[in-house]
Amino acid sequence: PDLAEELRDHVDALALIDDALEDRQFSEDPLPEKIGDYRIEGELGSGGMGTVYLARGPDEEAVAVKVIHPHLLERRGFFKRFLREAQMGAKLRHENVVRTLDVDAVQLGGRTAHFLVMEYVQGKTLRSLVQELGVVPEALLREIALQAALGLAAIHEQGIVHRDLKPENLLITDDHLVRIMDLGVARRIDATLALTQEGQFAGSLLYASPEQFEKTEIGPAADLYALGVLLYELATGGNPFRADQVAAVIKAHLEFVPARIQERVPDISPFFSEIVATLLEKKPDARIPSARGLTDILERGEEAAWWLSLIHISEPTRPSKSSRMPSSA
Repeated sequence: PDLAEELRDHVDALALIDDALEDRQFSEDPLPEKIGDYRIEGELGSGGMGTVYLARGPDEEAVAVKVIHPHLLERRGFFKRFLREAQMGAKLRHENVVRTLDVDAVQLGGRTAHFLVMEYVQGKTLRSLVQELGVVPEALLREIALQAALGLAAIHEQGIVHRDLKPENLLITDDHLVRIMDLGVARRIDATLALTQEGQFAGSLLYASPEQFEKTEIGPAADLYALGVLLYELATGGNPFRADQVAAVIKAHLEFVPARIQERVPDISPFFSEIVATLLEKKPDARIPSARGLTDILERGEEAAWWLSLIHISEPTRPSKSSRMPSSA
């Protein structure tokens, strides 16, 4: 605690440097005509990881090409993990995961550009959904949770941990499929502290599990925690760990236990409220054990053995485990 103020100043300074590097390298770049074998038709967006273009491949199919910001690739271990997980992701075919089609590097504007080619999927993100609806009704929440869990199960069974699950990285397509995006370019925690123009940190940190701030191995349970945060936000309209400073968000993930959803939104069932509370447990082994296990619970609903065992061992009204939000460090 006695170093918090100084450390925060250094973290903020590094984040500003990241922003400056990104702006200098990309803000004035002209739209490339081609990236590798892909003909560029327009820019879809740009964020902390890279710039995404709409493109056409040799077969004239529409694809999304993400060019990774070079300054991120200079970070120790980033490129090897990016390449390994992109290659693993290319082997994954599941209707709830946006498929990785290719990964390569080319010379672009006098520098080496590493890029990822993904399916081009039309739809709206869960961020757009919650902005449109305010809060999401439980029937839709259950369907989103089930399809996201199915996608995560497929990802985890390939030996991959996404590490950047958030509303911006899940799409609902026009045919009502929930699809997980950005597989293989998940952010390092030290890449999530970038400041926006309003002086607030970018979104990924709000969905990071407690173990991502500790010197422990990050496993599939981290993605389940992020899914829990995401579902809590969709159900209530607000992220339970939001705060004004990076240090306060980290402290919240480590210490703050949000009120159960049912306490904030009485229409939500005890069953769904308890699922989210379990996903938000601070210790990984206290969460629902796996994405595959979560799909089984959601498919069986209130008849799931997990839920029946909780009802059997619990009092009629389970006490709230909510605590006060910690102040900024």
